[in-house]
Amino acid sequence: MRTLDRTQPASPSTVDGAPDAVAAPERVTRRQLRRSRALRRVGLVLLVALLVAGALNLLGGRTAQATASANGYQLQVTYPRTGRPGQTAPMQIQVQKQGGFQGPVTVSVSSDYLDILDVRNLVPDPQQSTSSDKAVTWQFNQPPGDTLGITISADFEAAEHMGVHHGAITVIDSNGNPAVATHFTTWEAP
Repeated sequence: MRTLDRTQPASPSTVDGAPDAVAAPERVTRRQLRRSRALRRVGLVLLVALLVAGALNLLGGRTAQATASANGYQLQVTYPRTGRPGQTAPMQIQVQKQGGFQGPVTVSVSSDYLDILDVRNLVPDPQQSTSSDKAVTWQFNQPPGDTLGITISADFEAAEHMGVHHGAITVIDSNGNPAVATHFTTWEAP
């Protein structure tokens, strides 16, 4: 029986006289170890930051307001500032006219903006609706008092429209001229 001498280092295994590459691990420098450790730490910090932002609802949909006033009209629009495909995108439009309205109220919304939304409901129902490649125009019955409130129940389209989207809402006076308008921007995440 053959005995193994433990005082001598074992020779690497060989195949056909060549050293076996599997037996010897690749040498890693201290610089590579430090770099790998730093990258893992950065990744861990980013993951924790993402989890904290999600827990604080910083990544969810946000709303904002845009206001304008001119020619005796005040326009206030609450719109989705941020969102994702499939999320709700509620909008509210409030039009005020000093002294009350003298007939139907006409509101125009940019078509490009409405294209990113799946509008489910519009309250109150418009008495008339027209559409062009630039805008959708709704005409509402004269409201009692000096304020018309419009609620648009919508979701962001399921098809991705990722990016920044600009919208505009204009109130048109009884002569067919723009009385007051406001512009706003929505960012849709993937």
